[in-house]
Amino acid sequence: MSKTFSVKTLGCKLNQYDSGRITGALKSCGWVELPFGEKCDAVIVNTCTVTDNSDKKCRNYIRKAAQSGDVFVTGCLVSRDRDSVLSIPGVKAVYSNDEKENLIIDLEPSASGESFFSLFGRTRSFLKIQDGCDGKCSYCIVPAVRGLPKSRSASEIIDEAKILIENGTPEIVLTGITIGKYNDEGTDLASLAAKIISLEGNFRIRITSIEPLHLTDALAELYSHEKIAPHIHLPLQSGSAKVLSEMNRPYTPKQFIESVERIKRVNNDIAVGTDIMVGFPMENSSDFDETLKIAGEAEFSYIHQFTYSPRAGTASACMKMEERNIIAERASILKKLGDGIMKNYRERFVGKLLSSVIEKNEALSGNYIHMKIDKKNDKRLSFVKLLDSGPNPRGEIA
Repeated sequence: MSKTFSVKTLGCKLNQYDSGRITGALKSCGWVELPFGEKCDAVIVNTCTVTDNSDKKCRNYIRKAAQSGDVFVTGCLVSRDRDSVLSIPGVKAVYSNDEKENLIIDLEPSASGESFFSLFGRTRSFLKIQDGCDGKCSYCIVPAVRGLPKSRSASEIIDEAKILIENGTPEIVLTGITIGKYNDEGTDLASLAAKIISLEGNFRIRITSIEPLHLTDALAELYSHEKIAPHIHLPLQSGSAKVLSEMNRPYTPKQFIESVERIKRVNNDIAVGTDIMVGFPMENSSDFDETLKIAGEAEFSYIHQFTYSPRAGTASACMKMEERNIIAERASILKKLGDGIMKNYRERFVGKLLSSVIEKNEALSGNYIHMKIDKKNDKRLSFVKLLDSGPNPRGEIA
C-alpha cells in the first residue's frame, strides 16, 4: 500500500512554496496526500514564528497533528526554538528552514532533486526566488530565523517557471523574504522578471511585497507590460519619521511617497497595497495622525493592518507599550480609513472588465480585487466584469 501524508502550513507565501515542494516530491514518489487531521503515516507541520501568537498556534497544530500520525516539524519555529519543538509529544523529527529538503530525503530516500518542484497546474503557483533578510527592523525576528539574503540561480528559476507555464499555471507569484534583494551574478529582480515575461505562454506574474527603496526605475517600468499583474505591495509600517527611525526602517515618509509616485507614473490604476503597524511603543497621537495623513496621500488600494506585538529576541521587546485601550482606538480608526480606501479604489473599476484568474467560485483580478462569481471556469486567465465595490464584491465572467 502507498504511504500517506498530510501537510499543515502556517505563515508566509514562502512557507506555502516550501510545502508545495515537499508535497510535490512525495507525491511524485507514490505517496498519497490526505487532508490534515486524517490518520496517516506522516504529518508535516511547516511553522511560523513571527509573533508569540504564531508560536502558540503552531504548537497547537503540532499537538493536533500527533493524534493523526508521526509528526515532522519544519520552518521558522524550529529555526528559533528547536529543542522545545522536539520535546512536544509525538514529534518524530524537526528540520530548520535550511534542512527542509533533508525532510524529504528522510521520508523518501528515492526522491531526487528533479522532483523537488512546487505543485504546478494550479491557478496561482508560488515561485521562490530568494530567502533571508539582512534588515534590522527593531520589531522583527525574521532575520534571526531565515538568515542572510540568499538568491536562487536565475536559470533554475526560469526552468521552474517554464514547467509551471507548460502545465497550465496562469499566474506565477514571485516570492521570498526580501525579493528586492534578489541578485544572481548581476541579474536583479527587474532583469529576472523581464526574462520570465519573455517566455511564451498565456500567463502573468505577480511580484509580492517589495521594500520601498527596492523599487527601482527599471522595475517600475516593467509594470507597463501586460504579463505583469498591476499590483504592488509597499510596506509603510508608519507615516511618522520618528517612529520609522525607532523601528529602524531604512526610509523616510518622503521617500516612501516618492516610491508610490514612481510606480503610479507608469500606471496610475495600479493597486498599491501596504502594511501599517498600530501601537508601536514609540508611537504617540501625533505620530498616528502622520500615518493617517500618509495613508490618504498615497491613495492605497488596501491596507493590511497589524497591531504591534512584542517579540522576544527583538530590540523593541523591552520598550514600554502604549495603553491597550489607546491602541485599540487607533486600530479602529485605521480600519475605518482602510475600509473606505478599499471601497474607493474598487469603485473606479465597477462595470469594467478585469483580467482575472479563476479558482472555483472566485476570481482574482490583476489589480488584486477578489470577486465572487456564479459559475466556474477553467484555470486560465479570463476577463471578469466587476459588479460592485462592497466588502465582498461580485464579478461576472465576460
